Amino acid sequence: MIRICKTAFLWHILLYVQLDFCPVKAQVHSLPISKLDSSMAKHAKPILVLLSTDWCKYCQMQKNQLRKNKYFQSRADAFYYVDFDAESKENIHFKGQTFRYKPTGATTGIHELATAMNGEEGISFPTWVLLNTHYEVLFKFNGVLTANQLKQLLYTLDTTEKK
Repeated sequence: MIRICKTAFLWHILLYVQLDFCPVKAQVHSLPISKLDSSMAKHAKPILVLLSTDWCKYCQMQKNQLRKNKYFQSRADAFYYVDFDAESKENIHFKGQTFRYKPTGATTGIHELATAMNGEEGISFPTWVLLNTHYEVLFKFNGVLTANQLKQLLYTLDTTEKK
């Protein structure tokens, strides 16, 4: 019995030391959309927006892929990444305009900013929107991007901004 306790104790210590001192993988950090205007004023960069919702399983899958995508992480300084909850109920000031949540039913609704970024057609999740430094839409895609598609999008972002 004492031997089992010692073994368990040693495993806990080993796990603690390993977690405490092992380098942590870089994480993809989303810039809150409410801070985008002030960040752009300081340093203008292209903006990659992921329109998502809490209930969307494909959105969660896409975010998980981003966390594991080394190329995306290595390019993160070249653009602002914004993960925007399309059902957010907060008022957001963006480009000098206030956007609000609009109920579409008793417990459902969509944020005006998500609708503005998506355009007139119906919105689906996830939706990717790439904006240039002047907030012009360069690219929009409804659905999950594969790792290769994301890499191509980031490459296109690089070449577009150099022109």
